[in-house]
Amino acid sequence: MWLSRVAHITIPFLLLAAISGCAADPLDAKRTASTAILEAGVPDDAPGCSAAIAVDGEVVWAEARGLANLETNTDFETSTPIHVGSVGKQFTAMAVLILADRGELSLDDSPAVYLDGLPEWAQQLTLNDLLHHTSGIEDVLSLPPSVFGTPPMTNADALEFVRTSPLAHPGIPGEFHYSNTNYALLADIVAAVTETEFAAWMQANVFAPLDLEARIGPSVPSDPRGYEGDASAEFAEVEAWPWVLSGAGFVTMTVSDLVLWGDQLREPSLVSAETLADALSNGAPLDDGSAYGPGLFLFPDGSLGHPGDGAGLYTAFGVSADRQTTGAISCNQDGIDVDGMADDLVGIWFTERPYQ
Repeated sequence: MWLSRVAHITIPFLLLAAISGCAADPLDAKRTASTAILEAGVPDDAPGCSAAIAVDGEVVWAEARGLANLETNTDFETSTPIHVGSVGKQFTAMAVLILADRGELSLDDSPAVYLDGLPEWAQQLTLNDLLHHTSGIEDVLSLPPSVFGTPPMTNADALEFVRTSPLAHPGIPGEFHYSNTNYALLADIVAAVTETEFAAWMQANVFAPLDLEARIGPSVPSDPRGYEGDASAEFAEVEAWPWVLSGAGFVTMTVSDLVLWGDQLREPSLVSAETLADALSNGAPLDDGSAYGPGLFLFPDGSLGHPGDGAGLYTAFGVSADRQTTGAISCNQDGIDVDGMADDLVGIWFTERPYQ
């Protein structure tokens, strides 16, 4: 039976309080309380979730519950890789920062320096505009797939849209306007500068140096399926996306590897600390007091985060204000309160609760 939002908040915190009073290891109490969150919010015989917490670059808790695939009755495991949606934008941003650090591009350059055939208005933009969603470029994923011809839509289709369509630039440069097109263009720029296919360059320069298992590209049969529905009705598998758009997301990895990645925001090894700090401090301001940095939302309390969703898969990712703790949860059905469980985990593990 599904528990209410109040119930699944209350159970872990009462449990944590009780265990903390008698346990010698408070870390064990946090682990037990975190596991209780998944047990309360995720049935074991329905589409489920995988979640993990890392502290100072070490996974201190990981748990999975439910099914990754109803047809094959495959359990969700902590070793199950899952597509993390727009959470993957920070990897694309890191690639751009790496190339900037190496002097192979400038964040103040126009994208037209690296991509041929862009219209006059695009020549007035900068790579920083793409990173921070201040380009004014339309989000290709907000348009009907038929605009781009026979699916799937690809990076080449998105680039041609920017080059030729009068619909491509409805926004005002300098104002925040979230657009997946920005990050598809950044992936194209990485490929152009490095003369290497984007996914291959990312594997060699971002994932492999950190010993992270990650894949950029469409799903494979062993990946978790996405579902809609609830425990009281029959679940329906969500159709795969009608696009293959690298850079805007399209990263598949385990949640444990995702939280290990978060330590790059505490002690970066791929870029200089100064380059990362500059990118984080120059975020585009939003009306709610947060800002959008390099593929991450920066909240007023100093914490970082990003959601990801699509095709029935949902991910919440966050890094504490002191950068010591990273948490993430990924689920494969729309009836699970992903944000609520993420908030509960934050309450247990983070020094400060980030804004939602």
